[in-house]
Amino acid sequence: MINPSYPALLRPVPAVLRSFVSGSTPTGEPRMDAMSLELYRYAVGNPGWSRLAASEALGLTMRDVDLALRELTERKLISAQASGGEAFVAVSPDVALADLVDADERAVQNLKTRISAQRRELSSLVPTFLEARKHMVSSSSVETLEDPHLIHRVLIDYGRDVTDKVYIAQPGQGSTADVHEESVRKDLDLLERGVRRRTLYDVSTRDHVPTRKAVAAIQQGGGEFGALPFIPLRILIFDEKLALVGRQSTREDKAALVIRDHSLINIFTQLFEVAWELSEPFLSPTANRSPLTSMQRSILQGLAAGLSDESIARRLDISVRTCRRHIAWMLETLSAESRFQAGVKARDAGWV
Repeated sequence: MINPSYPALLRPVPAVLRSFVSGSTPTGEPRMDAMSLELYRYAVGNPGWSRLAASEALGLTMRDVDLALRELTERKLISAQASGGEAFVAVSPDVALADLVDADERAVQNLKTRISAQRRELSSLVPTFLEARKHMVSSSSVETLEDPHLIHRVLIDYGRDVTDKVYIAQPGQGSTADVHEESVRKDLDLLERGVRRRTLYDVSTRDHVPTRKAVAAIQQGGGEFGALPFIPLRILIFDEKLALVGRQSTREDKAALVIRDHSLINIFTQLFEVAWELSEPFLSPTANRSPLTSMQRSILQGLAAGLSDESIARRLDISVRTCRRHIAWMLETLSAESRFQAGVKARDAGWV
């Protein structure tokens, strides 16, 4: 017999039920079909119902009832009655949802626990690794570091302990604004501690806005900056204790030579000081109204020296294609028929 309250179940489905049985699931599974939803409504109002009773009440074939029952069972919305037999009862969507995701939630929680344990275990080894690596580096007069993260770690460790001077020769183009922002803070701290801070840049970097802003900020704090037509090596010197020299075997080579030998550090320091005497102030105004950028003037100087496009590009840390694009523009601007003629005209105009 049909439960007299069944017609009332034809009213709109509660929100929690609608969210569970309509639409797609978070995993993209198809929504529950109308037949399954109709059987679920019937089950809610008729505890202990049977397949035959549902078929008669809803006008569904036994096959349709079985299909809908299978879908509801998979969603944990229907369960067999505890007394046994073929009687079924409806399960609240909230309870069914908890039953469905409980195993997954436990698996996720267990995974998070394992990840946290592994992170704690491996993180505890970092100081040991760094200390052992530092000891190995300190025991060798020249050590090659391939890992950029380890190079950065060495810079932080010895930059923190510097007391006298920091000399830097930086070839190529300038860094990003984010990198400069961090550098400005560290350099101003060094200057407040009385450390001499000198940096040599390639003249082509003068047009790089983030670099100019960083130079202006550090210069106000007492930092010194010079510019040269060409910086051959990336060098960082900390007091008389440590020098880092870029290996630069290829353009993409990020490895560094860590030098601790006092004699070698002294040689690099003297080379830097000679280069410093030959440099000009980084922020000095140009004496002419050249339409060329600093990059283009550097390219012209390379052409005047007889360098190939590849050599000029490598010096300035730009692509060969970019270098050639600048050369083509300058030939057109100077109305020059050859690269040599472009160099002569630029010199006569006082542009280089």
